[in-house]
Amino acid sequence: MNKRKKKLFDSWFNLAACICGDKNLPDLPVLNCPSCGIPGIDFQFVGDIPSKIGYLSVWCPSCLHGIIISRVGLPDNDRALPFAASKEEIVRRIPNFTHVHP
Repeated sequence: MNKRKKKLFDSWFNLAACICGDKNLPDLPVLNCPSCGIPGIDFQFVGDIPSKIGYLSVWCPSCLHGIIISRVGLPDNDRALPFAASKEEIVRRIPNFTHVHP
């Protein structure tokens, strides 16, 4: 396995873990992109609102790289789109970004 590629994936994964673990959403501090270093990471939770389980997309609006983590807990606020959201609504919120893999 390419160590540089794994380190980049690990950096994205740790960033996603920070977002999942932050109880102050949406007041998350500005985060720098592990791929390009530019601040301003964006994210979106999508899931089953009643069970509070879903997935998290995290991406950089500048370089359009990011990660998707499944089986995450949804926050207790309006940062989550329901699975029932239209494809158009999800695409409007989550851009087509390059997925970082280990």
